[in-house]
Order: sequence, then structure tokens, then C-alpha cells
Amino acid sequence: MQQQKKILIKNMLCNRCITIVKSELKEAGLDAAEVSLGEVVVANELDLADKAILDDKLKKWGFQLLEDKNTSLVAAIKQLVSEVYSGQFDFPYHFRFSDLVSARLGKSYDTISAVFSATESVTLEKYIIDYRVQKVKELLVYSGKSLSEIAFMLGFSSVAHLSRQFKSHTGLNPSYFKNIKRNTVSE
Repeated sequence: MQQQKKILIKNMLCNRCITIVKSELKEAGLDAAEVSLGEVVVANELDLADKAILDDKLKKWGFQLLEDKNTSLVAAIKQLVSEVYSGQFDFPYHFRFSDLVSARLGKSYDTISAVFSATESVTLEKYIIDYRVQKVKELLVYSGKSLSEIAFMLGFSSVAHLSRQFKSHTGLNPSYFKNIKRNTVSE
């Protein structure tokens, strides 16, 4: 099932504007389910390239894409998750992501978490766990680093903590996963 996405457009004031926007969408190869004053409903989420193309096409007519505040906030949160759990972050003692994200984005963690959950249909905590486990998988298969090094790089409190989260998420312990993936990759 495809999830429709609403795009807000500034300066759409009349039926002629609707006609122009429909034409520009078609020319850009984008499928619009509905076009009305100030908004377009598209069949799928637009990627950054499609948004840039559409924005350029609309600007020549005096229109402007409006970024939903929640979408911008979620993008900033995901960027911060990526930065922190990239393996390059220097984790301070007693690090809490909630404190960092609140300080960086200037909002309470409750607000950040609620917006993220409402927009992404998954809690921020679950998103972070999923992200970290995927990063652990990547590092296990391709980096040659030990579990201890990976745990340190990704901010786990211990190897046991990493192993528990990994096993609860994948059903496999990290060492077993590393061995089966390495054997699969080498074949």
C-alpha cells in the first residue's frame, strides 16, 4: 500500500494556479493524486532531488514549496542520530541522546519524541536501536573490528549490552552473525 504525502505550496491563489501546478507536476514526471489551493497530494514521498526539481519549476511561477515543520524536525533528528552513531562520535561519560537532541534542537525531549513517533510511526528509541543494530551488522561484516571496539564506537555501555540488543533484534548473537555473514560474503 502506498502512503500519500501532502506537499504545501505558498502563493496558490486561484484555479489557474492549480492548472499551472498540475502542468508542472506532469512535466516533472510526478504523480499527483490531488491538487487544490495551497497543497498537492502525491502518491509517494518525494526524494530531495524531486523536491528540488519541483521547487525550481514552481518558483518560475512565483510559487514556493513549504516545508512542514514536523518533517524538518524529523530530518534534523535523523541527521543527529546518523552523526552520533556513525562510529566517529566521541561519547562523553554518562551520555544521553535525549539531552543532546534537546540541546541541539532547542525543544523538550517529550516534544521531539512525540513529533518523531507521529511522523515516522515508530518511536525515536526504537529508531535509534534499529539504526545502531544495522551499524553493528555493517561493522561486524566489513570492518574487522572486535565487539569491544564496536561497542565503544557506537556508545553501548558494554559488550554485553551490545550483544543483548543485537540478539533481541536479530535473534542471533553477534559472533554467530559475523561468522555466517563472513562465510556468505567470501563464497
